[in-house]
Order: sequence, then structure tokens, then C-alpha cells
Amino acid sequence: MKGPLFWTLASRVSIQLFALLRIAVLARILKPYDFGVATSAFIAYQMLDMMTFTGFTTALTAYRGDFRKGYSTLWWSTVLRGLSLALLLYALADVIGRFFNDPNVAYTTRLVALAFIPYSLVNPTMVVEASRFFRFEKIFVVEFGEALMYFLGALVFARIFGDFRALVFGFVVAGFTKLVLSYIVQPYLPRLSFSMTWLRRMFSFGIWVNFTFVLNFLLMYLDRTIVGKFAGQTALGHYSNAQRFAFLAPPQISSMLSRVLFPYFVSADDSESERAYGVYLRTVLLIGALFFGPMFFWNRGFINLTLGPGWEHAAEILRPLSLAGLLAMVSNTISPISQGKSMPRLDVFRLTVVPLVFILFAVRELHSSVWIAWSLALGYAASIPVSFWGIGRCGVSLRTLLLPLVPFSGALLISALLYPLNALVSALSLAPLTALLELLLFRRLGALELVNLRLPSATE
Repeated sequence: MKGPLFWTLASRVSIQLFALLRIAVLARILKPYDFGVATSAFIAYQMLDMMTFTGFTTALTAYRGDFRKGYSTLWWSTVLRGLSLALLLYALADVIGRFFNDPNVAYTTRLVALAFIPYSLVNPTMVVEASRFFRFEKIFVVEFGEALMYFLGALVFARIFGDFRALVFGFVVAGFTKLVLSYIVQPYLPRLSFSMTWLRRMFSFGIWVNFTFVLNFLLMYLDRTIVGKFAGQTALGHYSNAQRFAFLAPPQISSMLSRVLFPYFVSADDSESERAYGVYLRTVLLIGALFFGPMFFWNRGFINLTLGPGWEHAAEILRPLSLAGLLAMVSNTISPISQGKSMPRLDVFRLTVVPLVFILFAVRELHSSVWIAWSLALGYAASIPVSFWGIGRCGVSLRTLLLPLVPFSGALLISALLYPLNALVSALSLAPLTALLELLLFRRLGALELVNLRLPSATE
């Protein structure tokens, strides 16, 4: 497991590092309004992308037969979907601009629609091959190049335009970079063939993955949509950057581990899967403690350090969003095991709870971005019992679920008691206290044990 984890970690770290640099640098060049306008356009882009996500690459990765026979159908369906979405988003630009009450949003949406063209042509077989045979160095090369060019492109265009166009054009440049690299690391020439049998086969599995992406869209963008609609683009700029920091590392690292463990759970037996999940959950909590502490207990200092003056309101939003990020990280641990065990519907059940609870609380104060953030945290908190129920259905015992929570809960209590004395000390104490209690209570660290998991044998 060391090789796949290394490359996946390197990929996620590079993505988040470049994202952090992009935000920190552009926050000193652009205004909160510019971030708000770009975010509104990206919401429309992501809405179409996620609402129509097929899940076909996941379906082929999980397929136990000769999955390569479905490559041609996968490629053509991906291209047709992407080009159709580009035309649709371009046509809806004025409607989206009127929804957000800003003509600049309509203009920016037309620009963002261009990104569907390169992203629809990215080689989908690269993802299947890399996941199926644990060749995650291929994904690293593609995602590193994409993240680097997004950062450099946005920086160059920020100097040229000095407004929201920098974020959009940087994204388009990143798309073309990903397109080129995907065929370099995994050469593929599509055939002029399309199989309805393979389409139905992929759809029967992918429909549940599609539901998870639709629900994830609601979780990722419903809150920002409400803030942009009722609080305005400047408030959305504060909210979106606070959310980027809150979800910068913990959910991304959880997603990284999920990417590696999903093909592992496809092949592993029940006892191996339960052990792997226990290690996974402990790792998630250790990493979550590292990033959650500074953003929750030291939120003002964190924002001043990263964004500089003029972003004070983002600090108030960061605290509840950091809690939402941690809870999302724990809740999301059901994804790889439910998909690996061919029960993706369990993930859908869990994700359905979050927007329902979020909306129930959010409607009480739609004009307050801070309250919207707390509502999101409550939604994720409500999803954790459902997530644990689903994980139990996948064969994981209640003891394996609850045992990793003991050291983290104890460290969180100690850190909270230290907060009145010094916010920074309280923030920095959570991660080492969690690790110390883990060692004292169980004499093991999940983050270290994860590399000792043996990969199921797979040959091409």
C-alpha cells in the first residue's frame, strides 16, 4: 500500500498546496467581489457537471470481468456529455446572471462553459487503468500538471485583467493541460464503436454513483448559492474562501485515501475489509485533528495569516465551516467500502440526510452567512449515525467503528479546556494530543498502519 498511498498523497498535497497559494496570492490582487462572481459561475458549472455525472469510470473499475471492452463506450459517452454541457451552460448564462442579480455572473458563466470542452476530452481510461492496477503515479502526473497550470494561469491573467476573469481563464488553461497529460501517461485511440450493452451495464452501477455526486453538489454548492443569492457577491467572496480553507485538506485527504481503498475493498474479504476500515477511520481522525484545530480554535489568526487585512468576516465563517469539514471527513468514510462492496446506495442514504437537515436550519436566517455555515455543520453531524449504520451493513463491527473515536474525543475535550488560556496553544494541541492518546490507549497509529495493508494481487 506504500506506493499507491505515496502517489495519491503527493497528488492531493500538490493540488491543495497550489490551491492555497492561488488563494493567498490572488486575495491580495483581487477583491472579495471578484471571488464571489467567479464562484457563482463555478457553481453553475459544477451543478451541470455533477448532476449529469455518469459514474462510468467507477463502474468499470469495480467490474470483475474484461472491463477494457467497455472503453470505447466510456470514451464516446464522456465526450458527448461534455460537449452537450458546454452548449447548455453557454445558453443558460443570462438566466444564471439574473438569478444572482449580477450581469458579470452571466458574462463569467459563458467563459466557464469553455472549460467543458477540454475536460470532456480528458482520457477516461487513464483513471480506470490507474485505479484498477494501483498505478496512481499516472494520476499524480496529470493532477500535478493541472494544479500547477491553474495557479500559474490564474496569476498571469490576474496581472493582465485584475478581476474575476483571472480565475476563469486559469481554470480553462488547467483543463487543456489535463487533456494533454492524460493521453501522454495513458495513450489511447478510441474506436468508432458504441455498445448499448456496456452502456446499460455501466449505468446500472453508475446511477448510484451519480446520486452521490448530485447530493455532493448540494453539499458543496447549495450553501454558497444561498449566500450569493441572499447576501450578495461580496459576502459570497468571504464565504467561498473560508470554505476553501475549511475543506482544503481534511475532506481532500479523506478522498485521497478513499481513492486507494476503493479498489482494495473490491478484492478484499470481509475480515481484511474490517481491519482496513478501522485503520482508515483512525487515519482520518488523526489527519482531521491536525487541520481542524487551527481553523476552529485560532480562526482569526489563521485568516489574518493567510488572506491578510480586509477578510475579517471570513474568520467568523471559518469556525463552523471547519467543523463541517471535519464531520464531512468522518461521514465520507462510508464511500470506498460501500462502493467496493457493490452497495453504493448506502452512501446515497447517508448523503440524503445532509441537505435535508441543512435546509431545515438554513431557512431560519438566509441572509446570515455565518448561520448558513453552522447549518451545514449540523447537516453533516446528522449524517454520521446514518453513515455508521451503512458501514455496519458492509460488515464492520460497532467496536471497530467506535474505538478510534476515543482518543480524538479526549484530545478535543482537553484542547477546548485550553482555549480560554490561549487560542493558539489550544489549536496546536489537538493533533499531538490525539496521537499521544492513540499511542497510550492502543499503542498504534492509524496513519502508520495504513501503509502496512497488503494490496490484493492484480495483474494486467
